[in-house]
Amino acid sequence: MRRELAWIVGVVSASSVLAGCQLKDGNANLVNGKQLFVQECAACHTLERAGATGVSGPNLDAAFAQARADGLGESTFQGVVYGQILHPNRNPQLNPQKFTETTPQMPANLVTGQDARDVAAYVAAAAAVPGEDKGRLAGVGASQAEGTATAKNGVLDIPVADSGLAYKFADAEAEAGSVKFTSENPQPVDHDIAVEGNGVNAKGEVVTNGGVSEFTTDLKPGEYTFFCSVPGHREGGMEGKLTVK
Repeated sequence: MRRELAWIVGVVSASSVLAGCQLKDGNANLVNGKQLFVQECAACHTLERAGATGVSGPNLDAAFAQARADGLGESTFQGVVYGQILHPNRNPQLNPQKFTETTPQMPANLVTGQDARDVAAYVAAAAAVPGEDKGRLAGVGASQAEGTATAKNGVLDIPVADSGLAYKFADAEAEAGSVKFTSENPQPVDHDIAVEGNGVNAKGEVVTNGGVSEFTTDLKPGEYTFFCSVPGHREGGMEGKLTVK
């Protein structure tokens, strides 16, 4: 994905290709765009105003920071993002022979039609802009982990949050002995539940769309870490502390 980031930075900073990247949509619905971004993109990309902390795709704040500082308009950013949604990891301006493939990490057309334009408009309005969203936009964003999950009858349930790289709980507690971990994932993005520490390294299967990742292991008193083992998700903040008494 570094090559994709380099392409974004190159396009928004190279005046020779800007003319082909303009997109102005006065009818864009930014609330819809943010909702879809959180649902489809937040697990891979960082965008601070959306609460997105993904690391497997380009950091959108970093990608557009210099171009915004240089005074380039949002219609340019909107065009770049819209093009990336339709044709991820493609760079015909630099090398039309080489950059024709779509990366498996970002499938083409995750959103389409007006939805794609709405996402592009929101990213264009939010990327590298400090502060917080206001009004109706403030009510939309990637979920944040909070509170403590407590094991009951030997079962520790740590569900995935509704959106973004987070579980519903920030930490967890359990009694020593055999513990069954369960984690329902409501998202269309792959997630699982894993635990490590004190000689333990175990995980459940990767699931999506309401599937439940689960496994059972023996735990001794001490501190452990629970996390999502899908590449990039733990690095994006999908982990927490488990205390076993």
